[in-house]
Amino acid sequence: MTNSVTSRPRIATVGTFDGVHRGHRALLDKLRELAEVRGMESAVVTFVRHPRLTVRPDAAVAMLMRAERRAEAIAEAGIDVVVMLDFDRAMSMMSAREFVEMLRDNYGIAALLIGANNSLGHDRVRGAEGFAPIAAETGVEIVVAGRLTLHGDEAVSSSRIRRLLDEGRPDEAAVLLGHDYRLEGCVVHGKQLGRTIGFPTANIAPLDPSMLIPAQGVYACRVTLPDGSPHAAMVNIGSRPTVDAPEAPVTIEAHLLDYAGDLYGEVVALDFVAYLRSEQRFASLDALRRHLEADAAAAEQALASGAGVVVIPQSEK
Repeated sequence: MTNSVTSRPRIATVGTFDGVHRGHRALLDKLRELAEVRGMESAVVTFVRHPRLTVRPDAAVAMLMRAERRAEAIAEAGIDVVVMLDFDRAMSMMSAREFVEMLRDNYGIAALLIGANNSLGHDRVRGAEGFAPIAAETGVEIVVAGRLTLHGDEAVSSSRIRRLLDEGRPDEAAVLLGHDYRLEGCVVHGKQLGRTIGFPTANIAPLDPSMLIPAQGVYACRVTLPDGSPHAAMVNIGSRPTVDAPEAPVTIEAHLLDYAGDLYGEVVALDFVAYLRSEQRFASLDALRRHLEADAAAAEQALASGAGVVVIPQSEK
């Protein structure tokens, strides 16, 4: 990441790039192509926090990717420079022209690639017609990109991916992301009830509280440990109605199917592959244990096949 101006002009695109999904990657591919043709550096201007946290703090957006990982993913896509801005109140009051001038003067931006649905400034300028006078006044070339769609005419967007995850559809979200949804967290101490019925779990506290937590239920996941090794797992997100009171807080618990080591204090990554079933209350711990055995088999099946929705019958409640 850099905030410095170099002697080589830059062509940039601006956005939150939450999730660095397939629509973002298409835009980044176009940016690299334009930079090569023009002999410029490619640059992405993004934000440490989602701009809505400043503009509408009462309507915060659940994030799909931590800021550090977003910067890494953008760089991995072949972009030369990643500029991370703190979108504060002063920046939120800039007009589109003022914002473009700031990028030109502070970061050496000579050209801007604008996504088809993107707008800039508190005046919400968008499209070729809206940016034409700004280009003429600032000397910054403006290029408006097309729109990427998948599965019909609906655009690939972070908001659509959030909706799919909120609905317990991680496999469909992965199609749009271009990768499984990942949630990173630290393993913390829990009540250790799982081990009493043969299913010890790692309780996960997300590293970033602004990250999106998928819909409550049981999932097939791949868990990556600090040493980089991936492990099959079933993950429960919910309030554990069989063993906890109805008002119990939501927890994230992972049972690794092929690992039994001590993970307390370690940071792990959960990649959500498939939704298995909704959370439910069982009549006894023995009934819960039998259903967890079915969950484990379903998780293995889902992970072996790569993805997909696996439905487990609701029984023995």
